[in-house]
Amino acid sequence: MLKNHLKIALRFFLRNKLFTGINVLGLSIGITAFILLTQYITFEKSYDTFIPDVDDLYRVTLTTNLGDNGFVTSATNHPMTGRAMLSDFPEVESYTRIADKPMAFSGTMNISYTNTFGDEIKSDANDDHIYFADNSIIDLFDLQFIQGDATTALNEPISVILSEKIAHRFFGNEEPIEKMIEVNDNFKLKVTGVFKERPDNTHLPMGMIVSYNIFGPNGDHANSWVWPEFYNYIKLKPGTSQKTVEAKFPEFVKKYLGDIMIEHGFEAKMALQPVKDIHLKSHLLKEISANNSEGTLYFLLIVAGFIIAIAMINFINLSTAKSMERAKEVGIKKVVGAPRSVLIHQFLFESLLINFFAVIIAFVFINLLIPSFNSLVGIEVLSFGMWGEWQVWWAMIGIFLIGGVLAGLYPAFVLSGFVPIEVLRGKFHKTTKGNTLQKTLVVSQFAISIALIAGTYIVYNQFSYMQNQDLGFNAEQNLVFAAPTYADTTTQRKVESFKRELIQNPRINRVALSDEIPGKPIVQGNTIRQVHKPRELGVSANFAIIDQDFIKTYDIDLLAGRDFVKEDASSLYTREGPVPSGHRVLINRSAAKILGFSDPGAAINKKMIFKFGPIDRTTEIIGVVEDHHQQSLQKGYDPIVFMHIEGYTASFMTVNIVAGNISETTAQIEAKFKEFFPNDLYNSFFMDDYFNRQYQAESKFGIICLVFSLLAIFIAALGLFGLGSHMAMQKTQEISVRKVMGATVAQALAIIPIKLLSLVLLSGAIALPIIYFVTKKWLEKYAFKIDLSIWMFAVPLLVVLVVAALSILSQSFKTAMVNPAESLRNE
Repeated sequence: MLKNHLKIALRFFLRNKLFTGINVLGLSIGITAFILLTQYITFEKSYDTFIPDVDDLYRVTLTTNLGDNGFVTSATNHPMTGRAMLSDFPEVESYTRIADKPMAFSGTMNISYTNTFGDEIKSDANDDHIYFADNSIIDLFDLQFIQGDATTALNEPISVILSEKIAHRFFGNEEPIEKMIEVNDNFKLKVTGVFKERPDNTHLPMGMIVSYNIFGPNGDHANSWVWPEFYNYIKLKPGTSQKTVEAKFPEFVKKYLGDIMIEHGFEAKMALQPVKDIHLKSHLLKEISANNSEGTLYFLLIVAGFIIAIAMINFINLSTAKSMERAKEVGIKKVVGAPRSVLIHQFLFESLLINFFAVIIAFVFINLLIPSFNSLVGIEVLSFGMWGEWQVWWAMIGIFLIGGVLAGLYPAFVLSGFVPIEVLRGKFHKTTKGNTLQKTLVVSQFAISIALIAGTYIVYNQFSYMQNQDLGFNAEQNLVFAAPTYADTTTQRKVESFKRELIQNPRINRVALSDEIPGKPIVQGNTIRQVHKPRELGVSANFAIIDQDFIKTYDIDLLAGRDFVKEDASSLYTREGPVPSGHRVLINRSAAKILGFSDPGAAINKKMIFKFGPIDRTTEIIGVVEDHHQQSLQKGYDPIVFMHIEGYTASFMTVNIVAGNISETTAQIEAKFKEFFPNDLYNSFFMDDYFNRQYQAESKFGIICLVFSLLAIFIAALGLFGLGSHMAMQKTQEISVRKVMGATVAQALAIIPIKLLSLVLLSGAIALPIIYFVTKKWLEKYAFKIDLSIWMFAVPLLVVLVVAALSILSQSFKTAMVNPAESLRNE
């Protein structure tokens, strides 16, 4: 029986190559897209799940209410939080504190090592994921040691452990343990351990970990309740409920922060955040790395489902439409005694066979696309090793069985249900239910296509808007590089001489120093208030240290007052004093607004108190500048206080270059930098490229949506082409009669497209209202966003209309041009 089914199926496939080809190609593309997207989604959902007992691992977040700013939640907390929880809560098994690089090494961080041959190996360590942590980080995050003693590796203040890759960069084949690496040519760290590279699917990538004890003995700010810039992780004992611990937080916060909250006029709350939720569910202040969005993954999952649904809809529609051509075959088989069950088995077998061919081709497609897909998403999500995972095979087998049975079930019952005597007399027709189902499936297919195009079109417009919006500063022609590391008291004089040398170049407009640049969150911040307001009415703002050339270099508009001059520089480490020996600052429009000034001009020459560390300092506001986008347009304007500080504190240098001969000018800057600072590494980038890196996640999401939406449209077009071909064949006699009655070719040609036009319009009426509400909700997360216009919904509808028309027009034209005598000869 199986051999007979196979023979009949292959004969039918070869006789109907177009039908078979469209079904196999559509299904294989649908399966390929589905597997690629679901593998990406699975990877994103797997972040940090490789850590043993990750269900018991939490980050302690801090929510504060500072003045009129409302409550804001930060991923960081006070450095003593974890230690106090271990002491006070019996449910806590262990803890670790993690500090980011700027907490100990402000500015640029260069690392060097001189090997046994006398060669100095240097590295700009700013992108090496350097953290400061307690030794317990090794156990909590399951760092797999290759060399060194994991139990004591970070006990000494100057100890550091390295990832395998970074250890090889510095030491090659040398033994790294007990070797000294030098930071900024003036501070040495001893290598006490090397650990295996961690998987990419973690919110906390680690390259170098320095002992937390580098901050000094107990009692300083790194072991206090006045420096909420540290990441605190705790591990609960097995079986402990998160809610049980969180219920103790109000008393815990009151015990350790009560007096501080009263003194400084703020309110604080704490909560536990599961580590496995951070990558997809956390978008807090001071995130340790860029996270994805759970909503984004749900959207991609819907896209994956839509694509496989469109492919199966095609199969059902084409198989059902093809039933008319197989009616006499069914009638003859029934007359000679074939039971209905045998016919159902035959047609289900054909469906499974088509799905089997599609799965085999999809397997080939997936393997060919692995490198391209990894490049598209910007991370190694797929590898050939995926075929060793049972989940992937279950997905493939599931698609094969579900697609083969469900997509073939209805056509099988339709085909096997024909009455032999009526079929052989030529009196067969599809039922009303059959017509309704086919129209429903076509409408569903169009609705999915319209929704995907509209969603992708709106996403593209939002990302384009963000990348082309006026940022409030000049991002073009600004070359940025790491400022020279601070080595000794001569560094500042050398930097000033370097600036003067650069300015003499006619192709350079300005040079500025700063500890922050646009495109990254500002690290420093605290409360500010007018001098006559009480401490509890302080509002939070960010602090940026700049020199007298920064505002001009970035072309930020001065709204009122004046810019910095060199003489305005003052020391942050001097307690408040009378102006002019005190501090002078610039603030932006948002800072002026939250301070309570009615307009920028009202703030000029007014006194303001800002808190830097535990000390209140009085300052004079000498100027107000326009707001600029410090971060992406997903966030609002930051209130910023600009300070001009004595001494050398720079992390970045920005050089504004005249347009034209850029490569020559940048080469001259690099040569001059190496002349002045031969021991520093020169790594430069242009500000516009750097700022747009914030949109990598959105850009990746938009590209994925675009690529897979186009695949969905292509699959739908394939189905429409096949369906149009069948409809054209079915309408041959009707068109011939109309032509005999005097209809023109154009009138005859319009019969089939007009029938589909109503279905497309109905699909639009269903899909567009849904996509309007979905995208409107999605846009709410952006502080700066596009306005939804009628064209964003009309264009997708027109695109689907054009695709549908082109898909069936060739077949309609072929049918309309048939000689009526040929088609009516046998009637």
